[in-house]
Amino acid sequence: MATSAAKTVVILGAGFAGISLAKELSRLTKNDWTLGVHLVNQENYFVFQPMLPEVVSCAIEPSHILNPLRHLCPHVHVHQATISGIDLDARQVTMVGTDSRRPRELSYDHLVLSLGLIMNLSAVPGMAEHALPLKTLGDAFHLRNHVLSRLEEADSEPDAELRQAILTFVTIGGGFSGVETLAALNDMVKAALPFYPRAQATGARMILIHSRESILNELEPDLAKFAQEKLVARGVDCRLRTTVKEITPNDVVLSTGEHVSAHTVICTVGNAPHPLMAQLPLPQERGRVLVEATMLVKDTPNVWALGDAALVPDVSRGGWCPPTAQYAMRQGRQAARNILGALHGKSIQNFHFKGLGQMAVVGRHCGVAQIWGWKISGFLAWVLWRGVYLMKLPGLPCKVRVAIDWIMELVFPRDITKIELQRTEHLKHAHFQKGETIIREGEIGDRFYIIESGEVEIVHQKPGHIEQQLGLRSTGDSFGELALLKDAPRAATVRCLTPVDVIIFNRNDFLTLAGSFNFFRQHMDRERDAVAEFNKGKPLTPEPIGKP
Repeated sequence: MATSAAKTVVILGAGFAGISLAKELSRLTKNDWTLGVHLVNQENYFVFQPMLPEVVSCAIEPSHILNPLRHLCPHVHVHQATISGIDLDARQVTMVGTDSRRPRELSYDHLVLSLGLIMNLSAVPGMAEHALPLKTLGDAFHLRNHVLSRLEEADSEPDAELRQAILTFVTIGGGFSGVETLAALNDMVKAALPFYPRAQATGARMILIHSRESILNELEPDLAKFAQEKLVARGVDCRLRTTVKEITPNDVVLSTGEHVSAHTVICTVGNAPHPLMAQLPLPQERGRVLVEATMLVKDTPNVWALGDAALVPDVSRGGWCPPTAQYAMRQGRQAARNILGALHGKSIQNFHFKGLGQMAVVGRHCGVAQIWGWKISGFLAWVLWRGVYLMKLPGLPCKVRVAIDWIMELVFPRDITKIELQRTEHLKHAHFQKGETIIREGEIGDRFYIIESGEVEIVHQKPGHIEQQLGLRSTGDSFGELALLKDAPRAATVRCLTPVDVIIFNRNDFLTLAGSFNFFRQHMDRERDAVAEFNKGKPLTPEPIGKP
C-alpha cells in the first residue's frame, strides 16, 4: 500500500469488531492506492477470547489462538502502540509505541473507535488486589500457572485445613465467561489431581458465586437449569442470589455473612469502559458511545464506534445490540462498507442482525446451545460449540493447531507444566559510556534512575541561550523522578561525565514506591523543593536517596 494516501482510516483496537473491520477494508481496498488503513492496537496479534478458558485448563496451547495482525490484514498499516490522546478537532491520534519516550501523531479522515471494555475490580474491597481477572491472554496464562502452583503447594502442605483452603477455587460471575472458565478449570483440576496424591486425598472445592436467580441468564430457563444441574453433578457448589462483600489473601466474605477460606478467586464480572473514552466529548451512556444505526457517532462527522465501545441500536429487535462477538464481527463488516460508501459519496446502511443464538460449555463432553430457536444440550451441544468456534477461529494454521490439541487431549494427559515467563533479574540495570546521553530534554518521562557508579551532569538549554549546567549526580544519587511525578516531558538533559552504571525503575514501579514508602516520598519532595530553589537562583544540590 502506498505510504501517502488521499484518504486515511484509523481503527483503534483489534478486538472482534476492529479486526473484522480491518479485514473487510483490507479485502475491499487491496488494489485501491488512494486509501490508507491504519490499525492501532497494544499487541501485534488478535486473540480469540472464547477459547481463553481452554488455555486456562491446559486443553490448548496459548499461542494456538493467536493470529499476527499483519497476517490477518496484509494491506493494512499495523501499529503496536497505546493511544494516549485523540484530538477530534484536529483529526489526529497520539500514540506511544515500544519507545514510550517518543509519542507519534497519526492524522485521519475517518476514525473508528473499537477499544472494547476493560476489567474494573474496584467495586469490592480487596478484589483488585486478590482476584484474578480473565480478559486477556496474559490473564489466562497467569491463571493457568496460578492453579498449577496451588496444586504443587497443596501437595506439600501437611496441614489438612490449610490444604483445603489452597484447593478451594472461587469464581465470581455466572455468565458465559464465568461458567465456561469454572467448568474448564474443574475438568483440569480433576485430571491433574491423580498426579498430586496428598492433594487428591483432600480434594478440590469449586464454588460459583452469582448474584441472580440462575446462571446463564441469556439462555432459556430450562437450558440454564440443565447447565446448573450438570455443574452441581460435577462437584461445583453454585451460590445463587449471592454477592461478594470483601476479599483478603485467604478469605472471601459473602453477602450471606459466610467466610469462605480460599486461596484462588477468579473474577469474570466488572467490565468498564476504556479510560480513553471518558476523555472524549462524545455522546455517551454508561461509558459507551451513542451511535446511529449506521455506527456513525451522533453529531460527530467521520467518527464511528462499534463493538463493546458503542451502544449500537438493534434495528431488528429494538433496544441495543448485545456486546457479543457475533454482533461485533458483523458490525465491523458493515462499518467497512459504510466507511467506503461515505468516502465515495454513496449512501450508508443501517446495521441489521437478529443473532444466531448462544452456546456454552459446562464441562467435558457437555454443553448447552440455542440456535435459531432450537434448544440443544449435552454431548451434541459440546460438539457443536467446538465445531462452530473452530470455524470462527481466524487462520488455517490456528485451526489445525487447535484441532490437534483437542485430539491430543483425548489420547494423552493434559500438559500440567508450569511455565514461568520471568527473567533472572527483576530490576533492570544499564551501562552508559562517557559522553552518552541517558535522558534528553523534551522526551516523555518513563523511567527513574539510581546511579550505581559513575557521575552525570544535568543540563538545560533555553531557546536562543547557551547550555546551562544545573547540577551533578554521582554514586547513590537518583534522577528522572520529576517528569514521572508531574506527568510532564523531561525538563533537562542528563549526560554521562564518566562511564555510568544505573538501576532503572519503570513508571509503574516508581509510582508505587513513591506512593507507599515515606522516606522515598520525602526524598522526592526534597528534590522538588531543591529544583524550585534552583529556579530562584540557588545552586542545585542532590541528596542521596537513602538519607532519612
